[in-house]
Amino acid sequence: MAYFLGIDMGTTSIKAVAFSKNASVLYRYAVDNETIYPCPGFAEQNPNAILQAVVHCITEMVSHLQQSPLCISFSAALHGVIAIDATGNPLTNCILWNDTRAAGEASALHQNGMANELYQQTGVPVHAMSPLCKILWLQKNKPDIFKKTVKFIGLKEYLFQAFTGKYVIDTSLATAMGLCNIYTLQWDKAILALANISTQQLSEIVPASTIFFNRNEVLPQWANTIPLIIGAGDGPLANLGMGIIEDDKIVVTIGTSAAARRTVSSPRLDANMQTFCYHLEQTTYVMGGASNNGASVLQWLRNGILQTNQRYTVLVAETAHIPAGSEGLLVLPYISGERAPLWNAHARAAFLGLTQQHTRAHCIKAVMEGVLMNVYSIILALLKTNPQVVGIYAGGGFAESAEWVQMLADITALQVHVPATVETSALGAVVLGANAIGHKLTITTQNNVTVYQPNLVNHVVYQKVWLQYHAALLQLGLLKKPLE
Repeated sequence: MAYFLGIDMGTTSIKAVAFSKNASVLYRYAVDNETIYPCPGFAEQNPNAILQAVVHCITEMVSHLQQSPLCISFSAALHGVIAIDATGNPLTNCILWNDTRAAGEASALHQNGMANELYQQTGVPVHAMSPLCKILWLQKNKPDIFKKTVKFIGLKEYLFQAFTGKYVIDTSLATAMGLCNIYTLQWDKAILALANISTQQLSEIVPASTIFFNRNEVLPQWANTIPLIIGAGDGPLANLGMGIIEDDKIVVTIGTSAAARRTVSSPRLDANMQTFCYHLEQTTYVMGGASNNGASVLQWLRNGILQTNQRYTVLVAETAHIPAGSEGLLVLPYISGERAPLWNAHARAAFLGLTQQHTRAHCIKAVMEGVLMNVYSIILALLKTNPQVVGIYAGGGFAESAEWVQMLADITALQVHVPATVETSALGAVVLGANAIGHKLTITTQNNVTVYQPNLVNHVVYQKVWLQYHAALLQLGLLKKPLE
């Protein structure tokens, strides 16, 4: 049975998903990742552990299906940085997207007036997430490591160097680094000068559909003839995996983090620097906003506060009798600082309006609502550029929760479509890979099989909640000015 293999290198896990020639899921296998938090605000992963997890997923997939894939394509989280020495060994762990150690460097760029210029050139809002800011942090705080660094790379680059012996990066991940010109798709020499690095310290930028082959012994020998397609970032690929190629639809994905994105045909930026814009392939770009706080907030509530190992489906089921708005309980979900729309690494979470009448079920529902209120603020920023949006397309783990998806429909008053598979980033990678090796694989929005209609009574309630949410952000100083 012929199949395509997509590898999704997420923050929480490495997932291998086998797709048939008609894009049906044949088999899925995942390995959980360990994230290390050595200091407050730090978030790291061991690149060798990630490499071994990917290899394990690939070999497990082939062992289970008893056949090699037609190709292997890769999706990866954005914004990670690893410092590599002259022997090719890591000098650091991978500093992840949700690591906020470089908040001071980001603030300095805002204060000296450079942030807007950098955003206009790169499409990346200046924030602690940005590899540019992380490199500046290393230069200031770890000068010995900075001087020894021959390459600054991400996890997928580390993987491909191990497989092929080459340092390569796709245009999608490159444009998310804050070092690449969004218009030329090349490293920006002026920005590299600001970071005090050279083009030789970065990987070669290649198109997302570029084919490589394994040349080392990291993968088994049988893998040497299988095309390895470099792929792209997980967010842009989720749009592709849902067949969203028009700009009148918005994709919302919620996994560890959360994001809302639109597909556009040319770089498009926001006057207030609220949204990003990254390249995908050819004339396809993705604009949107990513939040640090997705299902990770519900995970924190379950593990850290409720201290239970109950499944999320059980927790969500407890909220069935709680009305929209959680009877006045409001949650600001910023347990990990925030990217869009606040771009404030110092943002903190809060429960507001808590009273004796509120139960644990209220807290669970209010957390779910708080995550979506922040996503809604990103959606509103996207609607400014095209108010004629006809629907939302949902992906990521949250799309498996009918209650959470219905809540999104109620908050936005838009239809929410859920595809046949929530593994949309892996599917997007497979679309790139299949097409690269000559197998036409096209995903359209007709593949979305479940549609959630908004409850307009609940929408009226949520509009009042949104006003309270927005007012709280202003009152607490998390917003410098109202969201337009």
